[in-house]
Amino acid sequence: MKDLKNKNIIVTGASGGIGNSIVEKLYECGANILASGTKLEKLEELKNRFSNVKLLKFDISQDNQIEQFIDEASKKLGGLDCIVNNAGITKDNLAIRMSIEEWKKVIDTNLTSTFLISKYAIKKMIKNKSGKIINITSIVGHTGNIGQANYTASKAGIIAMSKSLAIEYA
Repeated sequence: MKDLKNKNIIVTGASGGIGNSIVEKLYECGANILASGTKLEKLEELKNRFSNVKLLKFDISQDNQIEQFIDEASKKLGGLDCIVNNAGITKDNLAIRMSIEEWKKVIDTNLTSTFLISKYAIKKMIKNKSGKIINITSIVGHTGNIGQANYTASKAGIIAMSKSLAIEYA
């Protein structure tokens, strides 16, 4: 198991199942964790299970507040070594029935917010001359899926964006 003692890590989407498991694994590795999500009750359950986990309720779709979120989360942690972009949504519908609002909400929440969180985290990581970004996607970003044109496009976009960011900032 990797030793992450004294590593400050933000996990978005921590109030969901995958995010919950990510927090648990990072906790076992000794990381300092800030868990973020939209469901305060679920975040409080994490805090009860893992006493030193810090919490910050935040909806990543509020793109005009993402820079402030990264600043506040970094301050609460005492620095930033890693961000796990795990938060995301689905609004499933067949393509011919999918509204433009369903399309935009998923693309903006999953892809645009991941970009902005990464962008503001990278600024901090450049100052530290170190950092890691982990973007959680889905196999359907490679394969496609019925009724999920918006979701699969967002996840494929995250894959390609991650490759570009790695080339720019490695």
